[in-house]
Amino acid sequence: MANQPGKPSSGTPPRPLAPKAAKPAADDQDAESEQLVASELDDITHAEYRLLYDAAARNVLFAKDQQWRVLQYFTLIALALVAIGIAAPFAHDVARFVAGFLVFVGIGSVIVILMLQSWQGNEHSKMAYLAADFSNFARNALQRKPKLSGDIHRYVMLLVMLLYVVVLDVVIVRLLVDIGR
Repeated sequence: MANQPGKPSSGTPPRPLAPKAAKPAADDQDAESEQLVASELDDITHAEYRLLYDAAARNVLFAKDQQWRVLQYFTLIALALVAIGIAAPFAHDVARFVAGFLVFVGIGSVIVILMLQSWQGNEHSKMAYLAADFSNFARNALQRKPKLSGDIHRYVMLLVMLLYVVVLDVVIVRLLVDIGR
């Protein structure tokens, strides 16, 4: 039976990781900070933490995907209404109704985007809480990107999404009202 890549054969133990190259000891405190401090969680609790952390990470990705889908669907609805208005010009009252409908859809899109952003924030808080009990190496790896930097990126993207919905809504509503004249 052939060995699968990444898995040791049944008769040989797994290869240990190579030790890190020793740094010149500037002082004893630096040497101690490089030592692995394992999590104090028991195996079952650690497995639960990992499961919850993975679920929170998947929830964040799902919420981000849904935010982009809301933008895509809003764009498709707006463009479809414009195409219909150009192909078969609306009467003035119908154009006002369609414009009002698009404003309603735009407000709904903004609310859904904000709800999804709030959900992402809650999941990030959950991940930070869970990561506090991981090993020092895991915590250090997770802290490579400062929280402030991540928050700035998230809120800039949120602002761009919201501005897109508002600007597209205003432009299309004005276009629909002009078509109805």
